[in-house]
Amino acid sequence: MKRLLLVAVILAAVAVVVIIAVRALRHDSGDLSVNQKAAPAIVIVDPAHGGSDAGSKGDSVVEKDVTLAIANKMSALAGEFAGLKVVLTRSSDTDVTASNRIGAAARENATLYVSIHANAFDSPTAVGIETLVDAGHASGDSAWSLALAVEKATVKSTSAKERGVRAQGTAFTGLAIPAAAVYVGFITAPEERAKLVSPAYQEQVARGILQGISDYLAAGSAGASTEP
Repeated sequence: MKRLLLVAVILAAVAVVVIIAVRALRHDSGDLSVNQKAAPAIVIVDPAHGGSDAGSKGDSVVEKDVTLAIANKMSALAGEFAGLKVVLTRSSDTDVTASNRIGAAARENATLYVSIHANAFDSPTAVGIETLVDAGHASGDSAWSLALAVEKATVKSTSAKERGVRAQGTAFTGLAIPAAAVYVGFITAPEERAKLVSPAYQEQVARGILQGISDYLAAGSAGASTEP
């Protein structure tokens, strides 16, 4: 009888040890998942122009105001897109040097760089969204992939005319991370200008750009080299 009692005590003690060990493993596993959670992709969003540099003008609307409004909306909406952190090169109507704009990528250890512009043309009938990559990049590299994803998603979000992606000399030549410049519409086209100053439309543009960035990251392209 005493032997059976001793065995029961030993088994109970073993059961307690097992329960404690399992709980400890679960706790460690939870901590590990938190610790190993991927850091957000830091996206530099650069609203073109600002301060004394008004940019393009259409009637009484200036480019610097349109780009800033869209960038601020991107910053406000970024929390809805998992894994993204938006850092603005300016959040108000201030002058920002080209070196400070580009330097933000290194300062923030950024993953991507997106510049926002409004387009202009002599003819008021020119409309639509287009996205640029620096001319130093070969078609198919990660900068092109980013530009294509942003162009597609922004056009889908706004139902604007798709002008496509093209290469051109840009201010972000030499950036070692994927970079693109989104021209969100023509400030010289009356109908499109009216949209570009609408907060609701600005939000559609902002969501489209963010969705394009998210789509690009989801495709797993961010690790590719983009150096010319």
